[in-house]
Amino acid sequence: MAEQRPKRNHTRSKEEYDVSDNFSFYLEYNKVLRAWFVAFGIGGPAFFLINEHIAHRLAELGELNRVATLFLVGAASQILGAFLNKVVNWYVYMSETAGANTTQWKYKAADWLLKQFWIDMAIDVLTMGCFGVAAWHVLVDVP
Repeated sequence: MAEQRPKRNHTRSKEEYDVSDNFSFYLEYNKVLRAWFVAFGIGGPAFFLINEHIAHRLAELGELNRVATLFLVGAASQILGAFLNKVVNWYVYMSETAGANTTQWKYKAADWLLKQFWIDMAIDVLTMGCFGVAAWHVLVDVP
């Protein structure tokens, strides 16, 4: 279970409150969510690939390709998101440490992308949707 988040003491001034605590909680929950996505992205397909009854039943119903595709799209979206975050953070790091010319478009684009939380959310929602629909097909279509 994740660490319990301490309540903010509203009697302290803003100067005394360390907002990095909030970000550390965000990072921890982000890691937990990614671990679940990896486990489900690997475990889901493995479940119906090693279980002959499930694979056969999904194939009979014409759902095997759909379920496999949903798992692949969910996993691929997470890989794409991780790659995008890696590249963006590299350019932000280089702009701050290597004295790079930050007026170049790649550094401006990286800085803009780093601030776009909606991209990570969209990728996570896409993954949850794909995995959820795939799991639904397995649970409903395979009695």
